[in-house]
Amino acid sequence: MIFDMFTIQILAIFLIATLTSSTFGFGLGLIAMPLLALFTDIKTASALVAIVGLTLSIGVIFNNWRDIQFKNAGKLIISSLIGVPIGLYLLKGTQNDIMKVILALIILSFSVYKLFTPTLPSLRTDRSSYFFGFLAGIFGGAYYMGGPPVIIYASMRAWPPNIFRATLITFFFPMSVFILVGHFMAGNMSRQVLSLYALCIPIIILSIFLGGKFNRSIPKGKFDRLIYILLVFIGFILLIESVSNMIMAA
Repeated sequence: MIFDMFTIQILAIFLIATLTSSTFGFGLGLIAMPLLALFTDIKTASALVAIVGLTLSIGVIFNNWRDIQFKNAGKLIISSLIGVPIGLYLLKGTQNDIMKVILALIILSFSVYKLFTPTLPSLRTDRSSYFFGFLAGIFGGAYYMGGPPVIIYASMRAWPPNIFRATLITFFFPMSVFILVGHFMAGNMSRQVLSLYALCIPIIILSIFLGGKFNRSIPKGKFDRLIYILLVFIGFILLIESVSNMIMAA
């Protein structure tokens, strides 16, 4: 595949998305999917994000396994699997956009409150991990948006940046595997997807290296603030998308 303008645009998108995800532990799909949809079809974009995301996760986990809170990650994963069937059931409903608006408002409220009230008490134990993992499973199964509940949980645990990043990526890893298997079974791994993925490999390696350095260089207090700002961005994107869909359907 030649480096035409299309290829350069795709690689630029993944450079930004993988570097963000490698630094903070989340954000790949949020950043990449809306931008990729401007240049290619949804199936190609989704399959490409899936294989790039899984590769990035493997790299970060391999390099940072000592930072992973395996007990917390295990509880979050197990409880999320319980919530997924409920989410899939809710997907059959007709109020999807209303539920997304509610999720967006929860994210925005929590993030804005934490930005302006940084002394909010933190979670001192992992007992609530089952609850947040369960919520992640519901929203993940219904709307492919299981990240926010786990991100909120991790931020309330006040983990250092390295543990925050490694544990979140570990939580997302099983989901990435299942999604990628689904794309293979659906025949979405086209020659174009695999060719673009091959070109993305150097970018993934660079992002793993730089993301680790950025993560370690950000002070704890500033890292938390950046997380909440990113969550505000996620909430606004989700809110705008959901309200737009409701207006168009009216």
